[in-house]
Order: sequence, then C-alpha cells, then structure tokens
Amino acid sequence: MRRAAARPLVTALAGALAGATGAALVAAAIWPHPSPPATGQPLRQLEIPLDAPAVTAGNLEFRALALRCGIAVIVGTHAEHPAKGRLCRVRLSVTVDDSISARLDNDLHRLVLADGSRHSIDWEAMQIKRQPLTIDIGAHDSAQYDLWFDIPRDAAVDRLAVTNDKGMPSSDIPLPSRDWPDHSA
Repeated sequence: MRRAAARPLVTALAGALAGATGAALVAAAIWPHPSPPATGQPLRQLEIPLDAPAVTAGNLEFRALALRCGIAVIVGTHAEHPAKGRLCRVRLSVTVDDSISARLDNDLHRLVLADGSRHSIDWEAMQIKRQPLTIDIGAHDSAQYDLWFDIPRDAAVDRLAVTNDKGMPSSDIPLPSRDWPDHSA
C-alpha cells in the first residue's frame, strides 16, 4: 500500500523537475551574455571581451583579450589598494614566436588615453593581484596575465601600447572607449 501512495508524489516531483529543467534551458538560450575571450576562458565580473587583432613586437605576439575599467579599489590576500583615479585591467596574452625564450618587462607597456597621455602599469595593483612585473616565456610558448593601470577618474582609454624591449617602437592594440560604472575588484 505504501508503495502505491508514493508513486503520485514521485511522478509529481519528476514532472516539476522536468519543467524547471526546460525553463532553465529556454532561459539560458535566450538570456544575453557576453562571449568569452578568444582563449575560451570565462569573463570575470564586469569584464568585456576584446576582439582586437594580435600585434607583433620583435619576436613576441601580443593579444588583448578582455578589459575592465572603473575599479575604485582592489583587495588582495595581503593588501587593499584604493585607486588614485580609477583602475583599468587588461587581460593580455603574449606568445613567443621564435625558438628562443623571452624576458618581458611589463613596465614597458603603456595604456594610452583618448587625450594622448600614456600611463605605465600600477606596480602596487600588479603586486596585490599577484601579476608579473617581469616574465620569462619559453620558446614557442605563451603566457596570459593582467596588466593593471591607474588612470584619471573620468579618462577614456584609447589603446594599449606594447613593446618587447626598451628603446624599440611599440605596437598599438585598440581598446573600446566606454563609460564604466564605479566598482571594486
């Protein structure tokens, strides 16, 4: 007798589960969501994907994958860092296109604003978020990491100027200019 009484409950639960699953599938199909960067990695909160072409500098290929600006303060495991203006984070992929390894100094890169001013990386933000100030990349290998910049509060970004060596010309990666809400990371 107990077994017969349990069947309608099991049937009802299975029907509810099937209905919820169907609703979730429909919502996932029609809900707008940004596509991940070219690497297939998911975007982080408030980050936008970039589809700018890769640029070369010497034997290195640079690709900007994602961007997030408007960050008022960052918190790491060992420090908190309020921005002087607003922080911008550019996810960068670097590939060595040669049979020798490369040592890259990230302090050579500049975030260029719409007004033409050039900003170097924010060393404190890079250290708090444990991103490399310099990096060794093996032959025919690649690395992916974030560059952090502190720019004036109402500034608009224009491009990322990257180079592989001091004194060498830089290559420009265009960045979208947009209004960013204030937030923290």
